[in-house]
Amino acid sequence: LDTTNNIFDLLYMKKSFTLEIPKTIDNIPLKNYQKYLQVLEENKENPDQEFLSLKLLNIFCNISVKEAYQLPLAQYESILKHLTELINTKSELKLRFYMTDPKGKKVEFGFIPNLDKMTLGEYIDAERYLTDWKDMHKAMAVLYRPIVAGNKDFYKIEKYEGTDKYADIMKDAPASVAIGSILFFLSLGIELSKTTLDSLLSQQQTSKEGLTAKDLEKNGDGINQYTRLQEEMYLKLTKLQELIYTKR
Repeated sequence: LDTTNNIFDLLYMKKSFTLEIPKTIDNIPLKNYQKYLQVLEENKENPDQEFLSLKLLNIFCNISVKEAYQLPLAQYESILKHLTELINTKSELKLRFYMTDPKGKKVEFGFIPNLDKMTLGEYIDAERYLTDWKDMHKAMAVLYRPIVAGNKDFYKIEKYEGTDKYADIMKDAPASVAIGSILFFLSLGIELSKTTLDSLLSQQQTSKEGLTAKDLEKNGDGINQYTRLQEEMYLKLTKLQELIYTKR
């Protein structure tokens, strides 16, 4: 598994086929990751570990279940262990990454440089797609676009024209890019929630001497409602995080 290209020609019972094993999470395209997480979701009530293991090889190594059964047991277990480690890899937010277009040209994509300057259209689409793995390629088409100007430290990305332009292209983006984005927004949301809640509590404490019992109760209800809204907002992202790190 430490070889340079991770391509193996296997010979078993006089039958030969090629097995491609991704070396890192960066080598797994988002569409394959989405496909496997969908399998996990569909089988979460009654998981069949052997079936899930075979699907892991089927989706990430591009071999049929029949071919997987032909693998020597030791190699089968070794590959499964490697793939399990990959899908449980935590990824940091990637600000820039490259993709190759059909003509062989490398195109560099960049994360939205300034979230405070997101347009209404970007915000609505990101919020709509970021909490469902089925739509993660569409979310990536909002958050990442080709870099059109800049240098090593600063850059400008292409103007947002809707998800349709790059959604299909993002299906081939590294899964690590999507994972890093989800964990970034989850962490950012939790920190913002804590900061805002602390501020509300501090304001309440400062002014409580001049408030009636009814006012305190009203303010308390407002804080509780805010907390519930924050919990609902990030529940889906938390579920995505749990799904990402589901052990085989």
